[in-house]
Amino acid sequence: MQAHMRRVALALIAILVGAVFLPAIAGASLAPEANLSVDTQTTKLTAAVSIVTLVLEPGSTDLTRVELDFPQELRPDQVKGRNVLVSTEGADVTMVEDVIEIDFLEGLGSDDPIEITIEGLTTPESPGDYDLSGTAFYGSLETMLPDAAVIIPKPNIGQRLVLWIEDQPFLHLFFSPVIIAEALPVLVKGFQVAVLILFFGYIIAMPGGLALSFMKMAKSRWVRWPSTFYIDLVRGTPLLVQILLVYFGITFLPFYKNLIDGLGPLASWSLYKVDATQYYRIIIALALNSSAYMAEIFRAGIQSIHKGQLEAARSLGMSVPQSMAYVVIPQTVRRILPTMMSEFILLFKDTSLAFSVGVFELTLQARTVQARTFNMSPYIAAAGFYLLLTLPLGRFVASLEERLSIAETGRGPEKKVKKPGSGFWSRKFAKESA
Repeated sequence: MQAHMRRVALALIAILVGAVFLPAIAGASLAPEANLSVDTQTTKLTAAVSIVTLVLEPGSTDLTRVELDFPQELRPDQVKGRNVLVSTEGADVTMVEDVIEIDFLEGLGSDDPIEITIEGLTTPESPGDYDLSGTAFYGSLETMLPDAAVIIPKPNIGQRLVLWIEDQPFLHLFFSPVIIAEALPVLVKGFQVAVLILFFGYIIAMPGGLALSFMKMAKSRWVRWPSTFYIDLVRGTPLLVQILLVYFGITFLPFYKNLIDGLGPLASWSLYKVDATQYYRIIIALALNSSAYMAEIFRAGIQSIHKGQLEAARSLGMSVPQSMAYVVIPQTVRRILPTMMSEFILLFKDTSLAFSVGVFELTLQARTVQARTFNMSPYIAAAGFYLLLTLPLGRFVASLEERLSIAETGRGPEKKVKKPGSGFWSRKFAKESA
């Protein structure tokens, strides 16, 4: 009886001790629950995973560390620390074999979700769902994160074509759709800069070319010789050399400094990280070059007008300037308009030489992408942007020449008329009949 009572007493003591210490032990062994969700962004061209965004709900302010275990097919070894961005501050990212380790130092909230953005994952060849697992650490405690799937979509016909092009060495080097798509936003900026330089350079070159043409046709040799020397000098030297000399040399001239000071706020703006003064210098360089060519265009156009036109205007009481302004110049512009448009196209292509002085126009933007990707596709895309403007203008010039020819002569260009029976099958049938 005494032994039975002793056993009952020990059991009661054990129950009391368990009731006191069991909640503490249970609380120490159970970690807070954390949740993990995945948002996968794929590229539109190849269906490849470009960005994986993980949304982690800590569940407690004591979260100190997260380990993310990627499936082997995603090859997380290609992901560097700089490709992992964490929304909260004070996070240290390291890569250990196939696991991304993120240590949280401070600034966690129990209700604030944490975004973990991972770029640069290698997409597996076969589409499907690939489970991503992980572990959350709360001090010395840890808990498994629920599995989340990274979805790799099945490529469509267009994406399979892109993948086939990327697999061909030559096509990938020169016509990579992925690299071209990546370069397009940058090339659009360069195209805008090129058009800006073209427009203002051409506007400045027109009056300069007209003035030079009048100087070259002047009777005084003191006026004629300087213009002739300038035109021969510019037309006989490379444009690249002229750009380098003007771009770097004009800053030492007093009139340029006075011009920049007089512009005030117009000299302090910038576009795509290029200072306004850089644009002014390259525009001046291109305008000085184009004005020499326009001078010859204007001179040839003016001299093509019969002298009787000027004499008739003079006989009506007009002065020489009035005769030129109201009689000669309108007819000249009509005749030289196709040539002027051709000069406009040539000047647009010449804007590509602005890359030599660091102006981020179309060619230099393509070069920056090419240097980063070691691929020639950005240059092909840049050529497409040049054709975007030159091809329609070229067709317009051809149509303009045809219309002016009809206006001048009353008939258009002769068209070859195919004679009946001159075809291949007609001649063959005639031989067999004979």
